[in-house]
Amino acid sequence: MKNKETAKRYFDAMVAGNFDEMNKLKTPDCVYWLSGEGSWPFGGYQSLENQAKLWGTVAERFPTGMKMTLQSITADEERAALYVHIRGTRKDGRIYENNVMLLLIYKDGLISGLYEYLDTIMVNELFCGPMDDVKNS
Repeated sequence: MKNKETAKRYFDAMVAGNFDEMNKLKTPDCVYWLSGEGSWPFGGYQSLENQAKLWGTVAERFPTGMKMTLQSITADEERAALYVHIRGTRKDGRIYENNVMLLLIYKDGLISGLYEYLDTIMVNELFCGPMDDVKNS
């Protein structure tokens, strides 16, 4: 099934940080939405500028990156759902661990919508909240 293959290619590009490949798999007007609209800075529909800011926050706060493990993909003619486990260690030692559902909507074989459902309390706290003092012992 082509949409399942495209979803897997998108996931692999995301894990590799290959934004060029990710963009090749999306329509030019692809929308990106994160759960928690109105309850944290990255909730709701994201502009390209906000998407870049989000990836910058991840790079700054999680310098060793995030380990993303694909648990499953379910796909049909118009959409694919990816169930992903994400874990990372913030530079102050705090652990981010979340299970994410990523819904991809397709138009003409490309991704035209990305809808990400996740634990907004944890992501807001660790991505947007204050950093703990890093203790050097």
